Amino acid sequence: MQILNEQQQIGEIVAINYRAAGLFRRYGIDFCCGGGISLEEACRRKKLNTLQLLNELQQECTESGGSENYAQWSVPLLTTYIVETHHRYVRRKSEELLAFAAKVASRHGNTHPENTEIYHLLSALVPELMEHLVSEESHAFPLITKATREVEENGKISDDLKKRLNELLEEMENEHESAGDIMKQIRLLSHDYTTPSGACQTYQVLYKGLEEFEQDLHKHVHLENNILFKKARKLLNT
Repeated sequence: MQILNEQQQIGEIVAINYRAAGLFRRYGIDFCCGGGISLEEACRRKKLNTLQLLNELQQECTESGGSENYAQWSVPLLTTYIVETHHRYVRRKSEELLAFAAKVASRHGNTHPENTEIYHLLSALVPELMEHLVSEESHAFPLITKATREVEENGKISDDLKKRLNELLEEMENEHESAGDIMKQIRLLSHDYTTPSGACQTYQVLYKGLEEFEQDLHKHVHLENNILFKKARKLLNT
């Protein structure tokens, strides 16, 4: 396990060992869209003791054993994994969660109006995510792969390709931030996915599914923002 320090970025730490994500999640530290700040800065914002968290991180990553070092994966392997694992998951779970959210809003919206708002937020998020996945698979990922191949073959990429790649990366990252903001709102409305006493089975399944969906989205965005897109941005400097 690499020795960590307080000046390392949150996203970099998780890229080194994904086991760190669980600890950051427990402390409410955003490691995906907000992964570009240092550990020291994250602790300052959350009013945490930096040295204590650093020690906990070192212990967590050491005791938990090995973890996939996604940062060492090639671009083709990484994009394939993201599509086959995370894109497939989003497509499979989105409509299911929407159906549960609609049912809970219909049955419990009067007594727990936050569920109506959760349904509306989810209804806005799902089509955005579907469009985003298509854009990544049809444009962003192939462009990153093309740029990687050009650098391997020619040592550089064309100015036109740099421009297109930079624009796409910014667009994808902005869409990640938008999706993350919606899930944060859902978490707040659901009181950290806590169902009220006596909640029906559908209510409980919805909240558990939303929490799982958010956790998957965190890893999904982390793999792209902090690893894949960073690889792509290095190509822009060739």
